Amino acid sequence: MNYKILALACMAIFYGFYFAKMIMQRKQGIVTNQMASGRAKDRTYYTELLLKISTYMLPVVEVISIICTDSYIMKKVIGLYLVVIGDIVFALAIMTMKNSWRAGLARDDNKDRELVTDGIYRFSRNPAFLGFDLVYLGILIMYFNPVLLNFTLFAMIMMHLQILNEEEFLAGQYGDSYIEYRNRTCRYAGLGRISVDKVILYAYVVLFAWSVLYFITCLCYAGPFLSWIWIWILIAIFSAIRIRVLYKHISQAHEYSRVRRIIRVLFRIVVIALLSVFVFVEVNIMSAMHVNETEEADYLIVLGAGLNGTVPTNPLRARISTAVEYLNEHPDTIVIASGGQGFGEDISEALCIHDKLIENGIDESRILMEDKSTSTIENLENSYMLIEDKDSTVGIVTNGFHEYRAGLIARRIGYENVTSVPAYTFFPVGVHYIVREFFGVVRYWVEYGL
Repeated sequence: MNYKILALACMAIFYGFYFAKMIMQRKQGIVTNQMASGRAKDRTYYTELLLKISTYMLPVVEVISIICTDSYIMKKVIGLYLVVIGDIVFALAIMTMKNSWRAGLARDDNKDRELVTDGIYRFSRNPAFLGFDLVYLGILIMYFNPVLLNFTLFAMIMMHLQILNEEEFLAGQYGDSYIEYRNRTCRYAGLGRISVDKVILYAYVVLFAWSVLYFITCLCYAGPFLSWIWIWILIAIFSAIRIRVLYKHISQAHEYSRVRRIIRVLFRIVVIALLSVFVFVEVNIMSAMHVNETEEADYLIVLGAGLNGTVPTNPLRARISTAVEYLNEHPDTIVIASGGQGFGEDISEALCIHDKLIENGIDESRILMEDKSTSTIENLENSYMLIEDKDSTVGIVTNGFHEYRAGLIARRIGYENVTSVPAYTFFPVGVHYIVREFFGVVRYWVEYGL
């Protein structure tokens, strides 16, 4: 996926909203951009002037950074999510404002201008500025460099100063109605004064946005047949329901009945317990994704991971590459190629691994084959039978997210000295694999015990 093109497209959409709105208002005789247009050279004038300069210069720096800089894939994914959300927030802001939208204080311009407090303005007093900030932060995360950082911080500071000027102006313009609105609505985003329920609601909002956007990302990278991809839709639906329930409770500000309070407490206990188990498992999964610095292994088991005909899938290709690197560094290690022939495979996975190892210079005399297994458990059970000395040190080559469960299985079978030799986990879909692996570990615990 070309993130440079996506970033530039999102910027074009953002500024497309801006200029389209400006043109529409101009046709109605409304001057949208009124920054630094006043005659008085006061604090507000210079704030707006600096803001105007920064908002003109920063997009240029952003485009140059996008073209000339690159970064880690997950930084690009997370940054792109912020940019997309920023586009949506900004579009909602200018649509909700209708003809009341102006850039700048516009002290002498009251044409079709009224205080807007509905729509997205119920949750933010400054959603347009929030949209700018999200886009700026997203591009910064995607293509970080010191120059872009300085321009971004300067633009965001000037926007904040502009917000303070506008709040002072609006309080004088609309009086008590604006003051009351200001007191109940957050400057950037939220539902007013913080509380436990609101923190939980915000967490669900983040989870909902992540689930929807990440589901789309998985679709783009792996297609609709990625196993367990539907879990992100279920998480999004659950989050949306919780958001609605919590928002209704917060907005109505009523007390729960005794029975509902008990149910609420029990629900939170269950959620906290499940989260604790999830975090525990995920910490172990991610810990096993790193190489264990140990002495040279006597045996190296390469677990199969599927073929397309005779061509290894990306996960299997990564495992083979890791095995080749390890075997070159440890010339006395014997390798076991493990994996049977499954549906859609013209040869066994073991034979594919065997052939690829030889293609990469590994001597055939160092390769043993186990070509009957159809699961990780069978991989390790059948490979165990090929090991003469059961006290031998054994390295397991599988993708990083799978190492923890593979280690659990190996130790249950009887491996005494087993270590992880993790292959690369492909991101951003790797996040899905890491989450999915939680259910694999839980299933293993249910079937075989802790």
